[in-house]
Amino acid sequence: MIVINDKESIIKYLSDMKRKEHGAQEATRNFTSKTYHDELLTFDEAQRENLTPPKYRAMRKLAMRNGAYRESYEKVFYKQGKFMEDFEDDFDLHEEFVQYFPTYQSMNDRQLRGYFAWRTGIRRGIIRKTSLSFAFVYIYELINQIGVRSPEEGFDALKNFWTAYREIDFRIDRYVRLWLKDYVVYNNLDKSLLEDISDTNFNNAALILLNYKSYGTDEIFKVLNSLSSYDLKNSRFFKQYPDDVKNVTCAVFSALSDYYDKNHKNTLCETFFGRFYSCSYFMFNSAVFYEQSRRKDFVYKVDDLCKFTCKDGHWSCESFFYYDNKNGQIGALLKTIDFLMRQKYNFKSALKAGKTGKTLRDIINKVIDKYLEDQREAARPKVEIDISRLQNIRKAALETQNKLLVEEPEEANAAEFIKNETVSENETSLSDIELLFMRCLLSGRAYDDQVRSTGLPLSVLVDSINEKLFDRFGDTVISETGGRPELIEDYARELKEMAGE
Repeated sequence: MIVINDKESIIKYLSDMKRKEHGAQEATRNFTSKTYHDELLTFDEAQRENLTPPKYRAMRKLAMRNGAYRESYEKVFYKQGKFMEDFEDDFDLHEEFVQYFPTYQSMNDRQLRGYFAWRTGIRRGIIRKTSLSFAFVYIYELINQIGVRSPEEGFDALKNFWTAYREIDFRIDRYVRLWLKDYVVYNNLDKSLLEDISDTNFNNAALILLNYKSYGTDEIFKVLNSLSSYDLKNSRFFKQYPDDVKNVTCAVFSALSDYYDKNHKNTLCETFFGRFYSCSYFMFNSAVFYEQSRRKDFVYKVDDLCKFTCKDGHWSCESFFYYDNKNGQIGALLKTIDFLMRQKYNFKSALKAGKTGKTLRDIINKVIDKYLEDQREAARPKVEIDISRLQNIRKAALETQNKLLVEEPEEANAAEFIKNETVSENETSLSDIELLFMRCLLSGRAYDDQVRSTGLPLSVLVDSINEKLFDRFGDTVISETGGRPELIEDYARELKEMAGE
C-alpha cells in the first residue's frame, strides 16, 4: 500500500503512471503490427544431451538395480539388449567408438544414440561402415537371440551381416566364421548350414586318406597334394608324366600305410595329423554371450572326424588336432617321390630330395621298380588261344589238307609215309597229321612242308598234341625253344613206342 502526503508527490506519481500506461499501449501496438516466423533454436552440447530419449536412462537403471552389481556383464548386456530390442533412433555420431568386449554400459549417451541409429539403418536394409566395436555389439545381439524370433532367423541375420560387412571391414571374418559354426551346434540346427561357413576341407581330406582303399587314384592324389607343403602338380616331371606320378604316389601311400600298421604304434594318418583327441570347448569364445539356461545334454556330429558333446552344461569337442596350414611331412614324402622317380626315369632336370629316412626311400624305390616292371610286362604282346575253337580249326585244316593233296612225287611219298606209319587214332587220340608231325620230331626229319600243307599254324598243332597227351603224361611233351618245337627228352622213349618208331 502506497501513502502520499504532499501535493507535489501526488502530481509526480500520476505523471509516472500515465507515462507507463502510454509505454504499455505503444508496446502492444508494436507487437500486433509485426509478422513473426519460425526460427531454428540452437543448443550447446550440454543442452543436446538433456534431449536424450528417456529409454536410455531406463536401460541404464537395469544395471543399477538391487543385486545387479553381482550379475555378470554378459547377463547385464542380455537384459539391456532385450529391453532395447525394438528401439530405434535417429542420430549422427561423428566420432569413433573403440572398446574391447564392447557393451551398452561401455558407451556414453551420444555413443549409445549413434549405435542404435546405425542399427536402425541395418534393420531397414542399410549397412554402413561404422566403428568396429559397434559391429561387434550387433553381432553379440544376434548370438544372444536379441532382435530375432527363432534360432533359424538369427542364423540368417548373422550370416547375411557377416557376408556383407566383411567386405567393408575384414576384421570381423575370423571371429564370425567361428561363431557361426558355434551357433549352428549350440542351437542344434541342420548341419547343412555349416557347408558354406566351416572349413571342412581338412576333415574331408583326412576321411579319404583314412579310407583310401575305397577311393580312386585321382582322389587320393588330389587330397595328398592339397595337404602337402610341396606342390607336386607344379613339378616339371609331373607335367611330363602325370599318370605315372599319380599311380606311384598312391601306391607309395598304400605301402606306407601297411608298413605303419604292422611296425608302428601310430597309423600313418596319426603320424601326419596327430591323434584323434577330445578336449574342453568354449562356445562363442571371445564373444559377449549369456547362456540363458543350461543346455540339455546332447551330441552334435559334424562328420566322422568331428563331434561336439554337451554334458551337464559343459562342452567338449572330438577331432584331429590340425593347424590350418600345409603339412611338412606329406610335403617331404611327395618331394622324395619326385626326386627318386626322376632318377629312375633318367630325367634331365635334377631335384633335391625331401628330408626322409632310408626306410621310406627303400619303400618308394620298391614301388617305383614294381610299377616300371608292370609297365614293361603290359607292353609285351599277348598270345591268346581260344581252346574252344580248336576242334573247328582241326576240322577245317583236314578239309584243306584233302583239297591240297595231289599226286606229285614228293607229296605222294608223304602220303605213302602216312599210310605206312599211321597208328590207330583210338590208341593215341592223335590225328594222322599230328602223328606224322611227332614222328618227324622223333626221327629228326623235316616237317615244314607237311605242316604248311595243313594250313594250321605250327603253334596250334603243338598245343593240340600237348592238350591230347596231357592226361597221360601230366605235362607238356613238346616245348618251343627259339620258336622251334622240341620233344621233352624225359618222354622221348614212351613217345617213340606210342608212335611206333
